[in-house]
Amino acid sequence: MQVGWVKHVVRERSFTTSGGMELSQEQVKYKISDVGINYLQSATMFNRPESFKNINITNVQGVTVIGDGNVVNTRLTELARALQEFDEAIGRSAELQDAQKLDAAGHVATIRTQIAKQNPSRKIIETAWESLKGIATISGLAEQAHKVGILLASHIL
Repeated sequence: MQVGWVKHVVRERSFTTSGGMELSQEQVKYKISDVGINYLQSATMFNRPESFKNINITNVQGVTVIGDGNVVNTRLTELARALQEFDEAIGRSAELQDAQKLDAAGHVATIRTQIAKQNPSRKIIETAWESLKGIATISGLAEQAHKVGILLASHIL
């Protein structure tokens, strides 16, 4: 409530008892606000973060830094894009609990960190990818997971 993610909704309710006495009572509910929805579900088509604001593209020995610290090895840009799509699909999935989404996001971030390196650790990527295979069969995630799997197999694993 303090940061605006939840709204406090109070509604006055009146009812008549079986003895004919009229009583009123406040009904208190808590609802997620538009700010809370945007935080949990990422931006909607009505409220997207500005993608092109302060674009910073730097290339350091074949490793490209794009925007706000997104580091991508230029030979793995397609894999980085596929990981981003997979990560977004995980965030939107209604079948995953928040804890599962958090774990999955951590594994995706691990792979992203590795592919930003000049010499990514195959063992670390394999471990992170194995952890993600369990959610890769969930409806809505399978297509993105398949694409990431193919790109990992062709470039790293």
